[in-house]
Amino acid sequence: MFQQMSNMLSSGVRAVQRNLRHGLRLHESEQAIIRQAQQFWNSVSNVDQEEGRAHWRGHGVFANDDARWNALGANNLRLFEKMAGKEWLKQRRANVVDWGSGGGCNAVHFGVGAANYFAVDITADSLSECGKQMLEAGLNSFKPIHIQISRPEQALELIDAPCDLILSTYVFEVIPTKQYGERLLDIMSRLLRPDGLAFLQVKYSDLSWSSKPRPWNYKRNMADMTTYRIEEFWNIAQAHKLQPEQLILEPKQPLVDDRRYAYYLLRKTD
Repeated sequence: MFQQMSNMLSSGVRAVQRNLRHGLRLHESEQAIIRQAQQFWNSVSNVDQEEGRAHWRGHGVFANDDARWNALGANNLRLFEKMAGKEWLKQRRANVVDWGSGGGCNAVHFGVGAANYFAVDITADSLSECGKQMLEAGLNSFKPIHIQISRPEQALELIDAPCDLILSTYVFEVIPTKQYGERLLDIMSRLLRPDGLAFLQVKYSDLSWSSKPRPWNYKRNMADMTTYRIEEFWNIAQAHKLQPEQLILEPKQPLVDDRRYAYYLLRKTD
């Protein structure tokens, strides 16, 4: 009983602090958050919890649970096929960009049949893990693209082919700011060939205080660093020549013990 009351009190204190920060706009600068984020993700492979947050097989919530790790990527593929069609990937030798590939849970599913699978990540260790999982799955199209958080435009220099599909899951929620998200959308639009597809997942805000972005203390708030209203992300994507075609909401996502996910299928316009 005492522990339960203590947890409730701590939760209440954090909520008050969060609301005060929002009300007084006590946000950290984008550059400060970028520094914290790069430092945090550089710790991958040193701390098991961080490996789990990068969706490494056998770590974090996936420890001793390969089925759960595999199901996460399979669920993303299921949602993509529901929107784009089951045959979309099978009908072409696609150049695929996986922005924020982490430990490869998407790669072992979306990489099947790909001509080139460009895995973009900010940590070399995650790229090595992603490549390892693809090889173990019998896939040989892996192309590692190592960038720094401060320079996502490096991907434009390192990816040397027009892309058919860009996918990014569990990434936009951990980026520093919405303005940084616009940089990513601009890069993705430039990488895609005309009529190419983007399959992007964001964490959406339902206008409650608890669902607002929390641009401070990256390590504590990383999973809620950047959130969007549904129509807000839709409009931002349109402004970058990525036309929304379909949308699927997941109010709860049990595989990662989180909630409020929106999946957009976008098409590159001329």
